[in-house]
Amino acid sequence: MNRMVTALLVSAGAAVSVAALGGCGTPTAGTPVTVVREIVPPSTTTAVVAPPPTSVVVVEPPVTVTRAPVAPSLTSCQRLFAEGYSFTYAFSAWVNAGRPLSWDADRDGYPCEQSYGNRN
Repeated sequence: MNRMVTALLVSAGAAVSVAALGGCGTPTAGTPVTVVREIVPPSTTTAVVAPPPTSVVVVEPPVTVTRAPVAPSLTSCQRLFAEGYSFTYAFSAWVNAGRPLSWDADRDGYPCEQSYGNRN
């Protein structure tokens, strides 16, 4: 039996005809032709999309500040008494300061009587 097998290969746009003769080399009428096509899948690109960076905002609680009550400013006599000075020292300090009236509340000539007590 004489047969001819022809295959048409299509690869990247080039057609190639392959003929194979069987037997005596005479083509046989009605011989089926096999067409083979190479199907190239479309090229794909894989893209990795990273999520946008997340920002973390840390809010510290407000700082509680406890302030000591403000002590009223001390008078000169109160400061001398609080620091442990004697009445004699306070009297000398009053004289050296020019006998300010603010040290002698009742104007009797004895300073710091509210801190040291009545000395007259």
